[in-house]
Amino acid sequence: MSQLGALCEEADLAALINASPFPYLLLSTDFVILGANDAYLCLTGRARDEIVGRGLFDAFPADPDTLAASGHSIIQASLERALATGRPDHLAVVRYNIPRRTADGKCVFEERYWSLIHTPVPSAQGGVALLFQNPIDVTELVRLQQAGGRLPACDDIGYQIAGSVFSRAQALQSANRLLDREREHLLHLFRQAPGFVAVTRGPQHVLDIANESFRQLVGQREVLGKPVVEALPEVVGQGYDRLLDQVYTTGEAFVGHQMKAMFQQRADAPLSERYVDFVFQPFTDLDGKTAGIFIQGQDVTEHVLAQEALRISNERWKLAVEGSGDGVWDWNMLTGEVVFSRRFREMFGYGEQDFPNSIETWKMRVHPDDLNGALNAVRAAVRAGMPVMFEFRFLCGDGKWKWARARGIVVGHEDSDKPSRMTGTVTDISQKKESDELIWRQANFDALTGLPNRRLFRDRLDQEVRKAPRSPHTMSLMFIDLDRFKEVNDLLGHDAGDRLLVEAAQRLTACVRKSDTVARLGGDEFTVILTELVDMAHVEDVAQKILRALARPFFINQQTVYISGSVGITMFEADASTAEQLITNADQAMYAAKHAGRNQFRYFTPSMQERAQRRLRLANDLRDALAVGQLEVHYQPVVELATGRIVKAEALLRWNHPALGLVPPAQFIPIAEETGLINEIGDWVFRQAAGCSRQWQSQLGKTVQVSVNASPIQFHAAEQGVGWLKYLDMLGLLGGAVAVEISEGLLLNASPAVAERLLAYRDAGIQVAIDDFGTGYSSMQYLKKFDIDYLKIDQSFVREMVASASDRTIVKSIIVMAHELGLQAVAEGIETPEQRDMLLRAGCDYGQGFLFSQALAADAFASLMAEAA
Repeated sequence: MSQLGALCEEADLAALINASPFPYLLLSTDFVILGANDAYLCLTGRARDEIVGRGLFDAFPADPDTLAASGHSIIQASLERALATGRPDHLAVVRYNIPRRTADGKCVFEERYWSLIHTPVPSAQGGVALLFQNPIDVTELVRLQQAGGRLPACDDIGYQIAGSVFSRAQALQSANRLLDREREHLLHLFRQAPGFVAVTRGPQHVLDIANESFRQLVGQREVLGKPVVEALPEVVGQGYDRLLDQVYTTGEAFVGHQMKAMFQQRADAPLSERYVDFVFQPFTDLDGKTAGIFIQGQDVTEHVLAQEALRISNERWKLAVEGSGDGVWDWNMLTGEVVFSRRFREMFGYGEQDFPNSIETWKMRVHPDDLNGALNAVRAAVRAGMPVMFEFRFLCGDGKWKWARARGIVVGHEDSDKPSRMTGTVTDISQKKESDELIWRQANFDALTGLPNRRLFRDRLDQEVRKAPRSPHTMSLMFIDLDRFKEVNDLLGHDAGDRLLVEAAQRLTACVRKSDTVARLGGDEFTVILTELVDMAHVEDVAQKILRALARPFFINQQTVYISGSVGITMFEADASTAEQLITNADQAMYAAKHAGRNQFRYFTPSMQERAQRRLRLANDLRDALAVGQLEVHYQPVVELATGRIVKAEALLRWNHPALGLVPPAQFIPIAEETGLINEIGDWVFRQAAGCSRQWQSQLGKTVQVSVNASPIQFHAAEQGVGWLKYLDMLGLLGGAVAVEISEGLLLNASPAVAERLLAYRDAGIQVAIDDFGTGYSSMQYLKKFDIDYLKIDQSFVREMVASASDRTIVKSIIVMAHELGLQAVAEGIETPEQRDMLLRAGCDYGQGFLFSQALAADAFASLMAEAA
């Protein structure tokens, strides 16, 4: 009875039905068997698992030897009438044979006659949830009458047994004395039923049966054997006597829901107000006439009073809330339905038709930047079992945004304690937000320029100083003073001076990133906080931009005005580790720049100033280095360690400065990247390397692959002129003649353009190597995502691997990982035989370094290759 019990509101009601001596079958609205009690299984000779889940006429197929319309169609029509009318439907006598198995396993149909009642059970929505079938086997009664010479007909009124199982028990008692005992059992069940049960007989509605629950409802008084109007005189004026007359006369049942009834529960007490759910069900005698009324129901007074109290409480709460101007919402968290109050819609300028009651309607109008925070706040509050409060911007009906504050609390749970309902309020806080914003801006921003003022500048500087020691980057502070501003202010007036300050502030802001801070301290003094700095190049670049921006002419009041700027620069930790020291240092450096002639920048540290000047000179000289022939490409051999043969070469750029001599690549390559010269220089190196590869192929009769280093800057920039692949095609070279060496950082967050270029190299046969592997953001993900051919082990590991066990382990791990991924390993910086032998034992494929050869000019490399051949 597990399926039946799951559909009952009370677990003991399922047990009651199962214990009943009368058979019950539970059907879905499409006549699928949901459950059956033991009496039904015994009556039909079936096991529960044979029939539950099957259609009624599938579990009990019609006898093919009987007329098609006789049994099957009559029972199905009765079920459909019960569904359509929502009232019980009765069949007096119907023949429906049921199959059984003989001893030899054959299926035979046994003749059976039945009296049936089909009772619909209403759903919460007002429809029919399911059906009860109550069958009585009247085969013996029919055969007794057949023996008397009278054959029954399906519509014989003598077999009308309507409504109540009590009438059926009375009818069968005359045919079988054993049913007396069943009637007594049933009466006992009625007396013990949790709901009230009573039976009246005759047109006077004499109370024949009443259980204990009925007596508690009407008061402990003697009611049996008395007409209702005598036993319960107080109900006469309430219309229940007329209702009983109506049911008795029409033969139609009446269902009442939460109907009020007044009972005098004690003789000396006033009338007590009760609310009841009940059914008045007529039943008939053997002649088909109404014999009495079966009364069954529940006292729902406490439930009704609780509902009313909750309704009144909600109405008072809603009135109090909306009286304060707040909107009210009530969210069914299971269905997504949200009931919004009238005030809620008015607050944001919506009519009822414009704003459907759903959570999605609300989500669609919350500002995208605020939605996740609001939903996370709700989830966290629900998990913690606490009220929630959050603020968000909401789109109004006129297209504007309003700030709102929502408060809510969970007020309902499922049986599993899962939250099912939340209710709360919404307050319009737009004016408060605007007021708070105005106060905050006035306290933290310069009224003239809109830049952060001295207070906010100091707050941000303190934050950056606290954060900087935990960051791999550094920060810088600049002080900027406008040269000759006082002359402009005195000459053209304060209004012109203010306009000049506003435009100067705009130019300064345009020189920095959004993450940096430009502030006005007062007068013509400005500051810039540069954060997350990797090297000095960015600081110098910003300083140069500022000087150029301030040196451009200003057009004030139809006059052209020229000023300039003096910039003082100090670096965190290199110069100072506190905000106060940084401010003092930057101020001193700014005055040093002003005293040095204005329109320039100065570092606080003299040595840093010297390095900056050297860097600036190198950047200027590098712009002309390519054009005047100062750059050269040298080639370092790459050796196959197993054989010692030279099989490849790496192209390395050299700069012979006329005054400084040979400039190390570590000094000028970063400058080339910062200034953008790397694109032009990198293309030139590639063409030189490709040309040499073509020349060596002709001289040696074999392909010598040349590796070319490619900067991330080159990958992110669009190719200019003839691209690398097209240039190879012009030379008649296959892609295998060159390889491209890239850094790990390029692949860490590779853009679609980078990925597309790498795929184009792969399709053309160009191999790709990861240079200095292990020193950057090593990730296995990009090794799988992109077609990488070589891992180049950084020389810092190779240099220490003989003396350092940890470096040896790193080198071996890189080699093993490369081979497991189908890649080859190249070791850089090999200088000793011990290093070579150790790498060879570890399985390294290739090596390069001074042990084999330094980088050579193109002709020298060609000679070396010829000698080796």
